[in-house]
Amino acid sequence: MVTRRTFLSGSAAAAVVGVGAEPAAAEARTPAGAGSMRPIDRQAVVARHRVVRGKLDTQSPLQVGNGGFAFGVDVTGLQTFVPFNTLSDWGWHSFPLPPGQEPSDFRGQVWDTHGRPVDYPIPNPDQPELSAWLYANPARLNLGRIGMELTMPDGRAATADDLTAVHQELDLWTGVLDSRFEIAGEPVHVRTCCHPDHDTIAVQIDSPLVATGRLAVLLDFPYADGQEFAAYVGNYGAPDAHTTTATTRGHDRADLTHRLDSTEYHVALAWEGQGAFTALGATTGELAIRTARYGTDGHWADVTGILAPLVADDSLTLLVNYLNLGDPAPGQAKRLEVGYTYAGQDHDIVVPDGQTLSIGAAADRHRYRLAAGGRTDRLRFTCTYAPTPVGSVPTSSASFAASTRAWRQYWLSGGAIDLSASTDPRWEELERRVVLSQYLMRVNEAGSLPPQEAGLVNNGWNGKFHMEMYWWHGAHWALWNRWPMLDRSLDVYERFHRSARERAQFQGFGGARWPKCTTADGRESPHVIHALLVWQQPHPLFLAEMDYQAHPDESTLHKWRDIVFDTADFLSSWAFWDEATSRYILGPPMYVVSENTDPRTTQNPTFELAYWRFGLRIAQQWRKRLGLRDDPRWQRVHDRLAPLPAQDGVYVLHEGVQDMWTQWNYEHPALIGPYGWLPGDGVDVPTMARTAEKVFTGWQFDQTWGWDFPMLAMCAARLGRPDDAVDFLLHPAAGFQFDDAGLATGGPFPYFPSNAALLYAVAFMAAGWDGAPDRHAPGFPSDRSWSVRFEGLQSAL
Repeated sequence: MVTRRTFLSGSAAAAVVGVGAEPAAAEARTPAGAGSMRPIDRQAVVARHRVVRGKLDTQSPLQVGNGGFAFGVDVTGLQTFVPFNTLSDWGWHSFPLPPGQEPSDFRGQVWDTHGRPVDYPIPNPDQPELSAWLYANPARLNLGRIGMELTMPDGRAATADDLTAVHQELDLWTGVLDSRFEIAGEPVHVRTCCHPDHDTIAVQIDSPLVATGRLAVLLDFPYADGQEFAAYVGNYGAPDAHTTTATTRGHDRADLTHRLDSTEYHVALAWEGQGAFTALGATTGELAIRTARYGTDGHWADVTGILAPLVADDSLTLLVNYLNLGDPAPGQAKRLEVGYTYAGQDHDIVVPDGQTLSIGAAADRHRYRLAAGGRTDRLRFTCTYAPTPVGSVPTSSASFAASTRAWRQYWLSGGAIDLSASTDPRWEELERRVVLSQYLMRVNEAGSLPPQEAGLVNNGWNGKFHMEMYWWHGAHWALWNRWPMLDRSLDVYERFHRSARERAQFQGFGGARWPKCTTADGRESPHVIHALLVWQQPHPLFLAEMDYQAHPDESTLHKWRDIVFDTADFLSSWAFWDEATSRYILGPPMYVVSENTDPRTTQNPTFELAYWRFGLRIAQQWRKRLGLRDDPRWQRVHDRLAPLPAQDGVYVLHEGVQDMWTQWNYEHPALIGPYGWLPGDGVDVPTMARTAEKVFTGWQFDQTWGWDFPMLAMCAARLGRPDDAVDFLLHPAAGFQFDDAGLATGGPFPYFPSNAALLYAVAFMAAGWDGAPDRHAPGFPSDRSWSVRFEGLQSAL
């Protein structure tokens, strides 16, 4: 990808703030009559939304990260009591293939497509094992856990209940997490950050417990777990399935290698001053079960007698479920609580249903301990992860300094918004969501690959990303003028270009057919929805146009040329000429955005028709910019494509749908997307206004996804309904809520399309769009209840 230069078209809200520079006064947009122009105090905006916690949260981690690598922590600043994840863009694992089979052996299913057979990557009932393997592999891998070993004065291992005086703060301006608590009256202070340029976690611990030996650091490495949706990734109860080896280098570093089947990666643990590094697998001790109960509150069964006989060779490994432990609470989520003694020390552990209990000698095989080597209250270390052996590593102090510089640079570049002068009391919550979403996007979604739905928090869909969601994950970077963040992954279209062309050719279409659910190699995961969803196809045309609006030069044109042309070739070849109606139609077979209709019969969905028109129009513009004539095939399809389907004066989900407003008024309301998210190709505005009213008042918002609400907000804004637009961004539906860390609902938790779509919609409403009313912040109410100061935002298409 080319190196970006700072540029904004004339429709931009303000010039981009230079990286690392304070914004100039003239760059801030303020309401008329609001006083002299002045730059936004960006640090003040960010600081007022720092995250503060005073208790343990087992589902929502705080994170530090650099966009392609992230480390989730509990209230101790590490992964001490909750096994949150360490995920990356490069860390993937595949289980062994079914014996005697290769990916190239896969054959999909042949579906009739307008009178001709087309082979789609849909699971083949004659190849169930290979189909399942291709769907699940590779999966994103948890690189390991870093926590603390905390010991009480009586010698037992501390539990989360032993923490007192808990206070944790995430400083968004520096990316530094500060965690403080006490154990039996002794203070512990932990500072955690991630290096912006290396996949390095830096930690600084200060506590009297370090000197007394009651605080040490533990590293633990799991095997892959094969779970498609799991808050905690990795199987710590399969010690024989993988290997971990460690070699000390000098007196202040240990190099570890972790091997899982064909996957291998490396970890460099480096500490400052004297340290004692130990492989716990080399130690031995007796394991005894003291107490064990299984169930849930009010429904417990004593299972000590079940677990105690299972101890062998001072080890115990057991899958926790009702089949192994009985069922004291049928139909309810249960957990196993175990008190045990190992090597003379008492421990307590809680294991949820479906996870594996692993304690004793076998569990220690992949665990390593770092303690202070002398009488010091300080423990300083870094842990660097990489797919290849690690060379030099940054120190903890250098990492903290780099984190501070990089985050300050991030916040001082690109766009900013300040809502603090608003009289609507909801301003603070909306601004909080905006600030925290910007932090989370930088941590989770600024890597070399398009993000997965849960970013780098956990694994949904085996950690794979969805190309139809790439627009929602990535387009906000453009409106917030943070192109360097988007550029890191935007070359995915270049990387997938060849395979996309091969896919289209194999199926008998022209151009390039982009995949839906894939990993870094571009191979589609077999699934009927993956195979038949199509709304990702015009995405590169939209993204290319955003790129050109921001960087209208020859390098942008030539970078995107072949991708634009091949995408348009597919759009035009996929549309089918229907002789009976003398028009081009879309589908069947196809899945629409909402994925809830019959793909064998669905035809001419509203959103896809509008997006096809938009894409073909944009592609023709690119030909003109390149000095070429219009492509007659593209123009013919564009001009003769079926109109957006309407019934009784309003648009509907797709042509011929029955009982639209009683049976199909749930899932994504994509029928309003053509005028809001998209600029309105093929849209009759009065018809869309009536449609929006039907959707706004009659949709089942308890059955929608998170990004639907920003989409609704943008439609409301384009229709001149700014009060509704703001209401949608603050809608009370359970599917669009943001917790104290900014992690959003809207799908499998967390659901980052909610955060990313919020950012796009807020920029859209503040900086405007092509054809927007000529007033400040046209998407917000003009009654002065909302004072919207912004700078560095780009207007939308």
